[in-house]
Amino acid sequence: MIKLQCPWLREQVRLTGTVLGLTVLGLCLSGSVGSPSPLAAKMVINVFVATVAGSTAIKKKQQEVVGFLEANRIDFEQKDIACNDDNRQWMRENVPGEKKPENGIPLPPQIFNEELYCGDFESFFDAKEGNEIFVFLGLTPLPSKKKPEEPTDVQNEEVPAEESTVEEEEEGEQ
Repeated sequence: MIKLQCPWLREQVRLTGTVLGLTVLGLCLSGSVGSPSPLAAKMVINVFVATVAGSTAIKKKQQEVVGFLEANRIDFEQKDIACNDDNRQWMRENVPGEKKPENGIPLPPQIFNEELYCGDFESFFDAKEGNEIFVFLGLTPLPSKKKPEEPTDVQNEEVPAEESTVEEEEEGEQ
């Protein structure tokens, strides 16, 4: 569920059932986003977003990050920088200098694990494509549910042929 701190947004969701172009299923407007996950023991991924973003590119990037985290059942919280000055100020102060654009103001989405900076959308995308998302987020991946194949000790063993009866052979010829 999405925690909406902006009164205007809460009203929009209540009236239209959508936010950031996404349909909101269930109108519980408090709590954190994502399903319970055993991935992060007390660690919270914070995704800083602008719920009232004028740029379509920013909206798409935010949706991709949020959608991926939801699909992989990774617990996270969206921190709105458009309606909450404290969130905006905290994000700006905690994004490392080398990740800030020339104007010095980092754009959403920005991703943190608690207070540890993970990266921006480009870093997220690279980690996702390289199948290193858990390392990027500072999380321990779930153990694989696949059972490892047991090696067989028998190699090139002859399999006995099926014995057929005389009656079956006669039926096959007819």
